[in-house]
Amino acid sequence: MLFTNVNYNCKDIGASLEGRSIEEYTWGKGSRGLIAWSQMHGNEATATFAIHDLLLYLQMYTEEAWVKELESRIHFRMIPMVNPDGAERWSRRTALNIDPNRDAVALQAVETQILMDRIKRSGAEVAFNLHDQRNIFHLEKTSDSAVISFLAPSADYERSINPTRRKAMNWIAHLQKSLKEVHAPGAGRYTDEFYPTAFGENVQKLGIPTILIESGAFPNDPNRNKARKLNFYLLLQALLALAYDGLEIDQYAKSDYTSIPLNDDKQWDVLVKDVKIGSDAQTKVDIGIKYNYFPDVSTGKLTFSGVIGDIGDLSNHCALESIDAQGAWFEQGERPPRLDEVATFTLTRGVKEIEFENGVRL
Repeated sequence: MLFTNVNYNCKDIGASLEGRSIEEYTWGKGSRGLIAWSQMHGNEATATFAIHDLLLYLQMYTEEAWVKELESRIHFRMIPMVNPDGAERWSRRTALNIDPNRDAVALQAVETQILMDRIKRSGAEVAFNLHDQRNIFHLEKTSDSAVISFLAPSADYERSINPTRRKAMNWIAHLQKSLKEVHAPGAGRYTDEFYPTAFGENVQKLGIPTILIESGAFPNDPNRNKARKLNFYLLLQALLALAYDGLEIDQYAKSDYTSIPLNDDKQWDVLVKDVKIGSDAQTKVDIGIKYNYFPDVSTGKLTFSGVIGDIGDLSNHCALESIDAQGAWFEQGERPPRLDEVATFTLTRGVKEIEFENGVRL
């Protein structure tokens, strides 16, 4: 529990395979319900922090009239960490190496059994399935990073739009409108392929409108604090919408959802442009560097290694950080760059050198 004398309940709803507690927080006393869960994948923690931010915020302003009114209208259930064993290892999967988000039907993992049971018991009108996405995503036809992405999951292979899914689309349209007030590019949108064993699809089948929110990268923000803030904002907007804006949500058109730009996947962590390679130094290329994150056991912190992901004409790609090499020579032409090598190299322009260590410019 965050601290004592609070206006929410924290309950132990079960334990992971390795005995770690799985907790559910409940806030509010009203009849209209919302449920949200996070860290189904143990290495996707952004929304977990945002959920706790929201609880602390509501506690801070608990005596404000608007908070008391909100509390009387809704109830909000939160499971901030579905997969604590995965979180311990900084892994997507459970201790049995099951992907929890592909276990909504078989329910072989104890963690997914607990989650599905709580969803069915929640009495929620709307559900939020909260994840992190890779740094590669940006809004199509732009260089804007997909700091937030939405999806109203399909409930069948035909991608039908039944009343439940249409409601989810309307919720997302409403949240996109709110998001643009604080983050001008707004969110991206995933394509709606049907994954028959995924949680979003199967909660949608239960008749609960389900909104997937994926937290992404922002320039110079390796800890995803921007996405964390936007998750906090969106969850608060969802609570307010549930309490007061039911009729408005029903008035959105399908096009308000489908006009949200799709995600594209051509964003690099670092893009080095105009690099000369080869012994004759006549060939010029761009080099795309991607970061692979992993926990450093010795420091207890998350670290990364940058690797070369592509070489060539990347003029239609974008990046969280772009560097114009201005025709600098890769490793003095002694060797060409190699795909998947750790991005530790030197560029030389005249007598001036530019050094990279793990993809970071020194």
